[in-house]
Amino acid sequence: MPKEKDKVITLRISETDFRIVDNFAKDRGLSVSAYITSVIKSQTEYFIPLSSTEKVSIPKEALNSLFSFTSHNNLDELSDQWALELKHVVQLIWGDLNLQTTLDVIAKVSKYLLGTDARIISNSNFTKDSRYKERREMSTILNHSDIIRGTNGSNTSDAFWIVIRHNLGANCSYFWNKMFIQFLGYIHDSVDFVTQYDDTTISIKIKVK
Repeated sequence: MPKEKDKVITLRISETDFRIVDNFAKDRGLSVSAYITSVIKSQTEYFIPLSSTEKVSIPKEALNSLFSFTSHNNLDELSDQWALELKHVVQLIWGDLNLQTTLDVIAKVSKYLLGTDARIISNSNFTKDSRYKERREMSTILNHSDIIRGTNGSNTSDAFWIVIRHNLGANCSYFWNKMFIQFLGYIHDSVDFVTQYDDTTISIKIKVK
């Protein structure tokens, strides 16, 4: 997929404002241009609504506090509700709940609700190395078009490994692990899956039947 070209704009600010921004940017090791670009990027990515769904970024410290005060019983009830709502969201946006849309929505949940990128790895993203008995991952994050090519073709026995590192504590992992189990249960006729979690990481392995 070709890289999107940057749009060049002319920005006019007062001399006083420029000096303030310049000093602020220098304290962070940035140029004025780089700092302003980062501000615009953060605004467009997290705070300006895109199409019909608004992308939201929640501070990690706030999430950590909320989860730390919640009991497992409450998290169990909440995970059931969230899984059902997530199913409705997928059906509303894409019209069909399948492996492609499930992987895509898990990636979006990770980015906008957990504040981290989910690493989604398939068999095609592994390579063998004679020095190791285990397979070693050699790629980064798959985008949605990669997932579609991997699941729409003849390779129906493909497997996916999803790793989400969040560093938000045990209760956060407990909740999202339970929610993903409930959510993946809606496509259990087409996939087998197993999940693991600890204080910092959620791991999901999915095998297409």
